[in-house]
Amino acid sequence: MPEDKDVCLKTKFVDYSKCIGCESCEAICKFLHGIPRIQMTQTDEGMAFPLYCHHCESPQCIKACPVGAISKDAKGVVLHNPSLCRGCRAMKCKEACPFMAIYHAGGVVPVTKCDLCAERRRRGMGPACVEICPAEAIYYVDREELKELRTKQALASQKLVMKQIRQMRGK
Repeated sequence: MPEDKDVCLKTKFVDYSKCIGCESCEAICKFLHGIPRIQMTQTDEGMAFPLYCHHCESPQCIKACPVGAISKDAKGVVLHNPSLCRGCRAMKCKEACPFMAIYHAGGVVPVTKCDLCAERRRRGMGPACVEICPAEAIYYVDREELKELRTKQALASQKLVMKQIRQMRGK
């Protein structure tokens, strides 16, 4: 990735403590992409939360893909190239993602994941889920701003969510 200091590295952040479980994010994503790239689930305690790509700084899904179908662009967005994806039966990228954010798509495209609404970003807009969230729980921010968003309440909710994800993965 280039060391261009002017490149704005943005990512998505969900403050789980604000999420009301309305599924608006999943619905708009399904409307725009056919298959939702953000999916709602619940903790054992009943707290609703979305599973979404964190566009990691060191993505495990990239390392796991045997054909290089997942890459990271110059702005830090982790992208899936369906024309390169051969849909390995092991779904190695899906298994490697610690956030369960790569989804089985079925059909011609074996898997899908969030690209931060690439088409909308090309037109100067942000991800649709950020704009539609009635609770304003989803942010599209510079990576440097993440520390400010991680309040005690947000971190406590995130800890609960990560515990649930580990249970869902059987780990």
